[in-house]
Amino acid sequence: MSASDRVETKWSRLVEQALRRRAPILRDANTTALRLIHGAGDGLPGLVVEQFGEVLVAQLHEERLSLPQEAVRAIVIALARRRGAQAVYRKVFPRDRSASRARLDALHHAAAPWWGRPAEEEFEVRERGVAFRIRPYDGYSVGLFLEQRANRDRVRQLAEGRRVLNVFAYTCGFSVCAALGGAAETVSVDVSKRYLEWGRRNFAANGLALERHVFIRSDALDYFRRARRQGRAFDIVILDPPTFARVKGRRKPFVFEQQIGALATAAMEVLQRGGRLLACTNHRETTIRDLERIVRRAAGERRIESVARPKLPPDFPGDGDYAKSLWLRVN
Repeated sequence: MSASDRVETKWSRLVEQALRRRAPILRDANTTALRLIHGAGDGLPGLVVEQFGEVLVAQLHEERLSLPQEAVRAIVIALARRRGAQAVYRKVFPRDRSASRARLDALHHAAAPWWGRPAEEEFEVRERGVAFRIRPYDGYSVGLFLEQRANRDRVRQLAEGRRVLNVFAYTCGFSVCAALGGAAETVSVDVSKRYLEWGRRNFAANGLALERHVFIRSDALDYFRRARRQGRAFDIVILDPPTFARVKGRRKPFVFEQQIGALATAAMEVLQRGGRLLACTNHRETTIRDLERIVRRAAGERRIESVARPKLPPDFPGDGDYAKSLWLRVN
């Protein structure tokens, strides 16, 4: 057996172990979206595989892969067949960061899958019974960040009768869960009109009327300033900014470490006494202690009554720095 054959055999064994590790969530009939392979956390550096209904999405981080793409493809196809999937789409994170953006955009927006038959452009999955609309070839992201599953659950549990502000709302997953939990009002803020429309479809997928739920296309800091002028106050504020984002029509990109301090301060200024702030980041260089220090500084003289530091869901093993979140109750 060649060295590459031995590595491929080892990877196949590690895939089997990863599935066993996820047995409880795989048995949950109300959840059809989960992470099957979490890179080095499952002993498979460079490979991330998520399942969305009958579609697998494989992320290939080339600088960390120890197998050629064709060998990885064979392993992922075997996993897809095992899971009853009908298609696999791939998202390539190239070793050479100067690689053609146009070529990658074309790859990530192609309806033709890496394997299997083309999936619908948009389809529904479930997470603990909540419906979300997924677009598997809409770029790098497909519409749902699975690491936030437990936080979405908690928002749903806390939302009854409360006013909820969801900033950097993306496709409004937190807002949907707040509405399902009986929120008196949700406000979803994002710079992307397209993502907010996607969010509206997520509301419709769950049979939610929109009378008490508002979608606002705005820069986050601009919205915070407007909310203060209007005397708005919220019982729950969700602050989940990206690490980095280019905004169409703006010269400067959004950079997390440059703006998180101002964002946290602005969030505190519209948070009701006794309200809760959920602050999240997947910025690798910002530790959970860093994030807590930033948020405490933003609170100023307000007293923080409680802090919770949720762990990642069990399908994200072995990498606690992958994403961090804090729940704070602030007086």
